[in-house]
Formats: sequence, structure tokens, C-alpha cells
Amino acid sequence: MKFDLVMTDKQLESLRDELDAIDIEIQNLLTRRAEISLEVKKIKQDGEVKLKPGREAQIIRALIERHQGHFPKPELIRIWREILSASLQAQGAFSVGVYVPEDGINDSDENSWGYFAAARGHYGTFTPMIGYPSQRRVIEAVIEDECSVGVLPVPGRQEDDPWWRHLAIQGPMLSSNGSLNPPRIISRLPFATPSNGANKMGSKSGGNALDSLVIAKSEMDPSGLDCTYIGLDLSEDIPNTRIDVRIVEIGMTGSVIALWHDDDMPERWLSLLKINGYFTPEDGNLLRLAEGFSGHFNQATVLGGYAVPIGADALAPSNN
Repeated sequence: MKFDLVMTDKQLESLRDELDAIDIEIQNLLTRRAEISLEVKKIKQDGEVKLKPGREAQIIRALIERHQGHFPKPELIRIWREILSASLQAQGAFSVGVYVPEDGINDSDENSWGYFAAARGHYGTFTPMIGYPSQRRVIEAVIEDECSVGVLPVPGRQEDDPWWRHLAIQGPMLSSNGSLNPPRIISRLPFATPSNGANKMGSKSGGNALDSLVIAKSEMDPSGLDCTYIGLDLSEDIPNTRIDVRIVEIGMTGSVIALWHDDDMPERWLSLLKINGYFTPEDGNLLRLAEGFSGHFNQATVLGGYAVPIGADALAPSNN
């Protein structure tokens, strides 16, 4: 019996030594990764943070695709999100503006800070974050460079004052740094959601995180599996079904997901289209879309888009 205990102690010590060696190797690799991020910053020379959400999505998808063993996939993604966020911080100043409803700031409800939870889960534990009491204020904060990105609710079917309309009908917007780049949608959060609960919006969510969209003064970064938002501005109230039919006619896949009309602007009816795939303002499909509403067409604006999030099935434990 004493011999067996001695052997067990030696085995434990050997395994712990191996774990220590792995920890050192991981730390050394992270150090090297940070050094490469600094080299990237030097090559850019302009000191601006370049957001690459499409590239990050590709990294996470590849991570899950090649993953084997018993380490939980959601926790693996969480680790990588911290790594990616740290690399982003190393490139320059970066902060996040988050929509926090006024009636939820002092609310004890666990979902009051759901957009903060989504932002924190994606952009890291120590990334500076600022709460704003209105959706329009988040957009203004991005325009004025008070924050690098803004986190807003996923658009609902019918809203009295949807935030996305400001992206669809905005004129030239000059920010404090002289930039004319308008805010655009670049990501959807959470990017990976295990099936462990439902949020207030009725969709599955990890923890208290609410489904959100991220805006920034940068263009959508394609990942290979994307969705694009298009704001369709018409001079008459065209039925959704007719718009949906036109989408199919030009070979696109998608539909109208939200509408907005202001009685003070009788010749402006805005529809928000969500289209599968990556599209730019120069894409010929936008012209073909417009041709279907001759005489009623004002403009069509690509509002950005996002890499399609990883579903719960892909995050289920591996059989091996």
C-alpha cells in the first residue's frame, strides 16, 4: 500500500511538472504573439486601430473546426477573444460605447446590462467601455471619436425611432478628427452562443448577453460567410412582399426585416433589408434592386454587415 502511494505521488508530480511546462510554453507563445502585434503596428505607422472583424471570425471558426479533446469550446473561444482583444489594444487606443437603456441603469434585473455583457464577452475584460442612455447617442459618440465602436440592439420589426435610420439617411458627418467616414455595421454579438438560456429578445444567448450589432467608422470586413444590411429608401409605401420578390428576382437571398416612416417626411419610406452574403456599394445588384422600383426609388445604402455567428450545434461537446 505504501508503495502504491509513493507511485501515485510520483505520477502526480510528473503530471504537474508537465502542466507547468505547458504553461510556460503558452506564456512564451503569447509573448511572441504580442511582439508580432507591435510589429504590425509599426508597419501601419499611422497609429490607428484597424478593425478586422471578418479576419477574427475566420480565426474563431478555424479554431472550432480543428478543435479536438475535452476542453469546452465556449471557454476556448473566450480565451481567444481575450487574446484578440489584447492584440487590438496593443495597436492603439480602443474603447467601446454601449447602449444602456435609461430605465435599466439602476435596475437589478440580470439583463439590464445585457449589451455590456455582449460587448465585454467580445472585446475583453479590461477594454474601456462607456454606457450611453440612448441609441442615437451611441452613434454620435462613434462619429465624434468618443469611442472606437458602438454596441446597439439588433433592429426590431417595428420601432418608432430605429437607430439604423440614422445610418441610412445621414448626410456628410464630420468627426472631431476631420474624418468623413460614416458609421457602418461591422459585427454581430455574441459571435458564439452555446445553447444555455434565452435572452429578453427571445433568442439564445450566452450568459446575460443580448443580441447586438457593432458599428464603427470602417467598412465591413468580409469573412466568407456574411450578412449585409441595406437601407432601401423609397418615395412610396411599397409592400414588403413586393420588395422581397424583387430581392429574389435579382438572385439575392434575404428579406425586409424592419420598416420606418415619418409623417413629417411623406416621400421617404425606409426599409431595412438583410441579405445573405457580402455586398459593397459598388455591387451591381444595388442598381438592379433600384430598377425594380422605377419612379419610386430615392436611394439604396449599404449599412454594413457581419460575419455569421457560430451556432450552438458547433459549440456542443466533442464526441471524442
